[in-house]
Amino acid sequence: LPNAEIRLQAHLGNRFIDVDWRPALRAVMDAEGDSEAAVIAIKPLEQAAMRQLGLTIRISLHPKELPQL
Repeated sequence: LPNAEIRLQAHLGNRFIDVDWRPALRAVMDAEGDSEAAVIAIKPLEQAAMRQLGLTIRISLHPKELPQL
């Protein structure tokens, strides 16, 4: 997980705010490699994010390939 956090910071640059990402990173780490448990754990975070006013989600038309974490 530390490697994932480093890559996330590198990808987001100055838009990375630790306190915003800490709950999601913690939920995934606590799932201990169980991807189904990780998805279940971050679902409440997803729902909370979707309720935020002013939230903008941008999806690139031509996504670049991301390295494996």
